Amino acid sequence: MATTQILTHEIAEALRCPFVPEAIERLATAEGYLEHLWPRLAASVETAGFLGSALYMADMALDAVEEVYEPLRSPEEFPLDEAELEQVRAVLDVFHRVQPQLLLLVAALSEAWGRPRVGGHGRAEPREPSERERRHLQTEVRFASPDTPPLPEVVAALNVEAPPQLYRAVAVWPGYLVTAWEELQHLTTYPDFRRRGRALYYYARSGARFLAEPVEANPESLRAAGLSDAAIAQAKAALDASLPALATMVMHATAMRRGLGLTEREVVKPQ
Repeated sequence: MATTQILTHEIAEALRCPFVPEAIERLATAEGYLEHLWPRLAASVETAGFLGSALYMADMALDAVEEVYEPLRSPEEFPLDEAELEQVRAVLDVFHRVQPQLLLLVAALSEAWGRPRVGGHGRAEPREPSERERRHLQTEVRFASPDTPPLPEVVAALNVEAPPQLYRAVAVWPGYLVTAWEELQHLTTYPDFRRRGRALYYYARSGARFLAEPVEANPESLRAAGLSDAAIAQAKAALDASLPALATMVMHATAMRRGLGLTEREVVKPQ
């Protein structure tokens, strides 16, 4: 167990994330799965191409959010002081950069499930360290109790078993989330919003071929590596539960940032 905890924190740090993402926690329940695959995946996560693909998806999400969502209030109208608003912005910036990377990672593993191997067509150019990512690793991200209002409403509206980490993180400031949820709860009714979430899902899966190092993660290769059938089934269940939810949360994080006046693009700059 201690070794698994060390590994999950190593993965979080590679994603420049100050906490262990729930998708990684789920995958860690499959005994031997991450231990077997992470050394090869790590080489791809640490490339400029991997980060660039993730940031391109963040821009894809922003394009769609700007088309369908016009905030009805200014950031100054939230019941928070300026220091609290900056804390919310800082936490959202972590999710804004981490969630697309996590989506790429989980999508690659899901794509690899039915293939002999994926990846090997990306460039091995290393990603450069940035001050922004150093700040992310030092950002304190806390998680509110799942019964904190309006998290039960979020669960019902999103048809999930538990509130996503994104929502639990911003629920630490109930005044922010209660106010923001008045608008966010309607996003899933917008067809363009839902379509872009699905587009992110398929873009991430197709991007698996651009991992810098090839990965074999189908059931046959996992059995050959010594994983039990139970562990393989747990890994499949974790992937199936995490992938669509991650694409949706990339969209929601983008909408939250737009509501606080954060609309700068990462890769595709406006003309």
